[in-house]
Amino acid sequence: MSYYGDGKGYSQQQQQHYQPYALPQQPYYSQQPQGYAPPDPYSQPYAAPAYAPQHQQYYPPPPPDVQSSGAQKINKSPKFKDIWATILFLVHLAGIAFIFYLGLSTIIPILQKPPPTTSNSISFSAQEIGISIGIAVGVSGIFSILYYSLMQRFTGKMITFTFFLSILISLALAAFYIWQKVYVAGIIIGIFAILYALSYFAMRSRIPFAKVMLKTVCAITNKYPATLLTGLLGLLVSAAFNAAWILSLIGIVQRYQPRTESRGRVTVSYETYIIVVYMLFSLYWTTQVIYNTIHVTVCGLFATYYFLGTSAAGGEVTVPVSNPTLAAAKRALTTSFGSICFGSLIIAIIRTIRTLLRSAANQDAAEGNFCGAICAVCVECCLSWIESLIEYFNTYAYAQVAIYGKDFCAAAKDTWRLVKSHGIDAIINDSLISNVFSVGAFSCGFLSGVLGYVYINAANGANGIAGEAATARVIIVVVGAVLIGLAEFGLLSGVIDSGVTATFVCLAEDPVALSRTKPELYQKIVETYPAIQFGGMYS
Repeated sequence: MSYYGDGKGYSQQQQQHYQPYALPQQPYYSQQPQGYAPPDPYSQPYAAPAYAPQHQQYYPPPPPDVQSSGAQKINKSPKFKDIWATILFLVHLAGIAFIFYLGLSTIIPILQKPPPTTSNSISFSAQEIGISIGIAVGVSGIFSILYYSLMQRFTGKMITFTFFLSILISLALAAFYIWQKVYVAGIIIGIFAILYALSYFAMRSRIPFAKVMLKTVCAITNKYPATLLTGLLGLLVSAAFNAAWILSLIGIVQRYQPRTESRGRVTVSYETYIIVVYMLFSLYWTTQVIYNTIHVTVCGLFATYYFLGTSAAGGEVTVPVSNPTLAAAKRALTTSFGSICFGSLIIAIIRTIRTLLRSAANQDAAEGNFCGAICAVCVECCLSWIESLIEYFNTYAYAQVAIYGKDFCAAAKDTWRLVKSHGIDAIINDSLISNVFSVGAFSCGFLSGVLGYVYINAANGANGIAGEAATARVIIVVVGAVLIGLAEFGLLSGVIDSGVTATFVCLAEDPVALSRTKPELYQKIVETYPAIQFGGMYS
């Protein structure tokens, strides 16, 4: 049974057609067919091979390499991987559920009491809350759709425009820091902006490939809009968990009141400290698991399209799976869930340690222990770099998990091989495409925040609210609108980014599969990335 579907409802001939890996073993070029004597190398006059002219536009597909084909690594009957991580995550959820019970049972009765009313109290009517949320959601949705349409129609121009726009934003930020007399930060940001601008001359040749990748992923996303629904579901689950976590944290603080000692120092009991640290760890681990589950689901869909989708005469691509998004989600939540928990656990541990180091640095600085504060900051900075590298590495490792059903360690090993063979290409491609997403997210959040400010400022004037209460209302609405805008645009960009990652991994592992199933797309990719025609990364 194939990893991407059982193929039920298709004839034996159709099933063979959708298995592009069952090719006969080809003899090596140095081997001779049985029954034929090797020719005498001196019996025929030498004739120079005929090379194709330079203007030839057709790129023939590479010869099938059955031994190194990435398709041969696909797990036909996937089994549960990294089960220990799944069990540990479920046990952890039981612990955080008990803490949620303690915190919510404390804070809910407090919230049910009517707040004291004063002249400077901050409150919102139900109408104001509804209109504020409606403006943020509506504006962000409309902007995301328009930006997505522009991204499909003017892909190459958007990549180039956002590249230079990101440089201008960095230079403006550097100038702002220098104007505020924060010279070190301004100089560092300015240097990085200049170096990034100079890298354009080395990266501009990769823009056509990034354009093909982005257009292809957007087209597949249009064909399977359930990927966006998957991202929305993950966003809602994450928002619900975060809301429960915040309320529970407030409840825990209320339940175990901290003590205020001399010189204003606040201390808590060891039990409270352990609970808060555990809650931080749980927040990081759970949010990582939710995000990576969506990532693995989307990668699984794109892998199904890559390996099993075949082009018809009219260019329409068909996949022999009734609901590939649901099938990918099923694998992510069952056989691959342990690998997701394993990789997410690493990031959660690093983030928890970083948070504790920041807290220790702040406490040492408040007590005048600057040597200890500097050491904590340096260690935290190093961990920050390590975390960023691991997160980027995990993005491609999870693509291996989604495509081939590997455990996390095996996926990490193969990802390291991919980094060594195609790492520069992946970094350049991600950098060019991420500029498009970053500018879009910034614009969406900014526009949502501006319109939220216009509305709540008008509402303050109409209701006669002024002073600190009006300022607080503006800050709350603007911050909320910006966060909604970033989250809504991030829903779209996250799905596309996962699709780009999965497609790049499939292409690097097994370009032969694409040449057999979708030759027109293979032709476009080879025209912009000729090196891919010489085989996968293990050849």
